[in-house]
Amino acid sequence: MGFELVLLWLVTAVPCEKTPPPGMVCIEGGEAIVGADDHTAAEKPRHPAFVETFYLDAKEVTVADYSRCEREGACPKLKRPPYYARFQKPELPAVPVTWDLAHQYCVFAGKRLPTEAEWEKAARGPEGKTYPWGNEAPSCDKANYKGCPGDSTRPPGSYPPGAYGLYDMAGNGYEWVKDWWTPCYNGCDKACGEACLRANPKGPCDGARPCKGYTQRVLKGGSWYWPEEMLRGSWRRGERPTSGLHRLSFRCASTAPQLSAWPPRFMTEPPARLADPKPPSEEERAKALAVVEDTEVFEIPLCGRVGKARVDCRDPMSYIKSNEVLQYLFGDAIENVGGGYVGLGADQGYSYIAHARSQWAWLFDYDPTVVRLHHVLRAVVKRAPTREDFVAAFTDKQVKATRAAIEEEWASLPKEERAAISGVFERARRQLWANYARQLKPARWTQGFGWLQTDENYRYVRLMFEQGRIIAVKGNMLTDKALPSIARAARSLGVPIRVYYPSNAEEQWKQLPPQYRENVRQLPFDERSVILRTLISRKFHKSDSYWHYIVHGGLHAQEHLALPGYANVWSFMEDRHQVGAFFATTTAAAGTEKAPRRERYIDFLSYIGVPSAVSSAVAESKP
Repeated sequence: MGFELVLLWLVTAVPCEKTPPPGMVCIEGGEAIVGADDHTAAEKPRHPAFVETFYLDAKEVTVADYSRCEREGACPKLKRPPYYARFQKPELPAVPVTWDLAHQYCVFAGKRLPTEAEWEKAARGPEGKTYPWGNEAPSCDKANYKGCPGDSTRPPGSYPPGAYGLYDMAGNGYEWVKDWWTPCYNGCDKACGEACLRANPKGPCDGARPCKGYTQRVLKGGSWYWPEEMLRGSWRRGERPTSGLHRLSFRCASTAPQLSAWPPRFMTEPPARLADPKPPSEEERAKALAVVEDTEVFEIPLCGRVGKARVDCRDPMSYIKSNEVLQYLFGDAIENVGGGYVGLGADQGYSYIAHARSQWAWLFDYDPTVVRLHHVLRAVVKRAPTREDFVAAFTDKQVKATRAAIEEEWASLPKEERAAISGVFERARRQLWANYARQLKPARWTQGFGWLQTDENYRYVRLMFEQGRIIAVKGNMLTDKALPSIARAARSLGVPIRVYYPSNAEEQWKQLPPQYRENVRQLPFDERSVILRTLISRKFHKSDSYWHYIVHGGLHAQEHLALPGYANVWSFMEDRHQVGAFFATTTAAAGTEKAPRRERYIDFLSYIGVPSAVSSAVAESKP
């Protein structure tokens, strides 16, 4: 604890923005007084905690607010039995609300639930007072609690504001916060300990779920239903997240002054079309090529089952074509974002590069066959003026010419490696031809997405190859070589990585390995950066969808990868934004691609461009 308290003074709070989001107030970071020594065991011990600058709703979320989320299809309907009728006026706090509903509303609003430390700092003020109004005893002209007239909730703002201009931080509706409940902060059995005492505390598992051994979330501030002893800012109570009674309410917080609400930034502020990059200088090329390959990829043992990979073995299947057939769902999120592209896999990366108009691209894979396929494609694309010429290079008539092109392009490599690259072409060319010929055919429903769908897309990829801006490397995302060196190369070029594509690799691991977490955190992301992730499991969605297409704000990912509680990729999915949806089924018949059939309901998640965004489209597509 002592070491952590020293750290409190080393963190500099970001100052408040002059204009906070509508309906919110800014609470500048600094020391918060949390807990108390002279009340219940759950409040012990009183201690300082550093809290970063954040934004908090000035008032509790109302029935009218929540109803808007219901109408948008993003929030389940509140249970409104007849005996709760008096609580359902639009101007009253939204009750009865479970923790899950509160969390879901905050995500819909582009916000999040506050942590317990944030909530307590807001309620007690910069001096850590007992109540929002100070240390004086409660009275019915200060708060709404048991014994006061009315015997019900009252419209938020009915009482004078407390610290920071916030209303009803004591009484009215009991308020959910993000943290998991523990019986005390420190000094008792099953205490929260360091998770509650370090700088910017978030409690057990950093508030993420699942959190083994924890089943309750924290409620703060008392309510109209409970007596005055529960009005203290330090008062805390555990409650099942599924509990929703007529005194349980909430308010939302945000880390950033820009909210991650619908519509997303790529819709409201779409980037302009970028001009073609100019040929790089020799210095720039040297910086881009200063990457370290994982030569050990040749030595990674094969797993015993096709379609599965672990940290200690790789999938025995070589994916020379993608089975993620609805990649165009990512299109709007990356169009014209420029910057750098980093991704694994076969030719799908070229579609992302073309759509994003990436300025530099690093393609990596731990499968030597896939890396050698990129070498084949580089040789062919540079010598094929049109996309039709490119596809023709894989036909029987062009075998000799394509083989010669590979030899010419990679003449500097050892003979054995040239033979291995040619071997990939020889073994897979018929399958590749069928794949590329299919991609060549117009599909209006893709809206021009795909590197072989339009002449312009193909021209751009060819230009990138000709200028040496596409670099394929043997890379294992779990080591300290390829990905960290790509991050260093991008930084030396002054290029932000705007698109990172790990496909569904992350869900193959039960835990996100520490080295991988660090590798992603090193990538130079900015507010336009996104991670394009696919998930094949049904863990976070009750539908029978096959693929889930996830767009994840890069800064949000990096921020949360630093938190041990976000142990695997599923931890992020709780923060997904749900605003409408479709199921899509793609079928192929007689060699023609049919448009997706849209029906029923799924998730479509939202905002890209601020650190608090996870976005997703979920679609059913059988490869």
